[in-house]
Amino acid sequence: MKQVRNMTQLSQEMFAKATHDHMELRDAISLLRSEANIRRVRDTLAYFSHIPADRPDELQAYITAKLAACVPGAKPDSVRRKVQLWMKDDALTISKQSAIQLAFALELDLNDANAMLKRLCEEGLHWRDPEEVVFIFALLHGMSYADALALRKAADAEIASGSAADPESAVYTEQVKSRVSNITSDGELIDFLRESRKDLGEMHNTAYHLFMDFLDLLGMPVMDYASVFKKDTEKEYAEKALVDIKKFASREIMDTYLYRRFIPVAQRKSKTEPDKLVFSALQRNVRQNWPDEVTLSKMIHRETDVTRKVLILLFLATDGGDSAYADEYLDEREPEEVFSDVYERLNMMLTDCGFAELDPRVQFDWMILYCMCVNDSIYIDGKIQRFLAEIFPSTGAVPDAADSDMD
Repeated sequence: MKQVRNMTQLSQEMFAKATHDHMELRDAISLLRSEANIRRVRDTLAYFSHIPADRPDELQAYITAKLAACVPGAKPDSVRRKVQLWMKDDALTISKQSAIQLAFALELDLNDANAMLKRLCEEGLHWRDPEEVVFIFALLHGMSYADALALRKAADAEIASGSAADPESAVYTEQVKSRVSNITSDGELIDFLRESRKDLGEMHNTAYHLFMDFLDLLGMPVMDYASVFKKDTEKEYAEKALVDIKKFASREIMDTYLYRRFIPVAQRKSKTEPDKLVFSALQRNVRQNWPDEVTLSKMIHRETDVTRKVLILLFLATDGGDSAYADEYLDEREPEEVFSDVYERLNMMLTDCGFAELDPRVQFDWMILYCMCVNDSIYIDGKIQRFLAEIFPSTGAVPDAADSDMD
């Protein structure tokens, strides 16, 4: 597979452990708990700075100096403390804003900047986000971060007078990418942003429409049933019924397909410290940004963006559904072929949505890779259940079945 051939040696080793060694569940979890070769922020900084991670003092000093020189008005002590935190063992991700600043500080081209962002925050630059379009243009034309900020300020003044973004706009990344790539001047870019304001937005359109299609396939009501009623009393009744249906469907989807019953809401250290979370590093990483019913509802109503983690889980629950990433094979296949097919379709979807492909050096992704190694894709669900039940025993959640064919 091309994706694997392009991985670093460490990534290939972790990929092989997840997919080729047929490890027992307890051994797989033990490997993740040991945090062997898990990619930390400092590893990514080392890779793109060309300074080995085993020279941490030199790496930290270099990143601090580059960042302080890049960001206008940056306070040296503040930058130093920030970089110091990035160098710690438990630093696995950083904010997208910080990652963008790093891309300019390290003078990366657009391709390398995008690759670095995917490692540091699981998604690349978003071509439909008007703010990020400015940074994309600046990277394409070798501008400094200070110049990019000045251009963004000028663009903001123009955009403010234009039409508001339309959340239902059907404009997708490739359409914007094609236009922006051909823009040659600051003025042209500002004109484009002003004219296209209603078609741009912070939300990921492709991810959202896939998300809604997957939910629809899983039984989540997405149409307004109340609109078919003409009498006010009947319409009011239908609206209330729809709320109840959606709550029930949402709860079922959370427990069945997003495994919420396996993920603890909180784990208290003692009665005297009720708010102290004591999750292990592995538990924190897998649990991070795991959705609840409120978050799912906000995603449906476009009050928050669809996350990579939710999209991965829903893809596996539906096997790509009826989308362009669906399983088109009808014949029986060998387990290796099953894995390869799911892996390539899932990565294609993530790439098209602007998200990072599955990364064997990220704990959640490694778990997904391990659970995808089954005789048939229908058994992935059961394997994920067993994996999560083992990681989070405190929930007491029991997998639906322990079919030996799952492995």
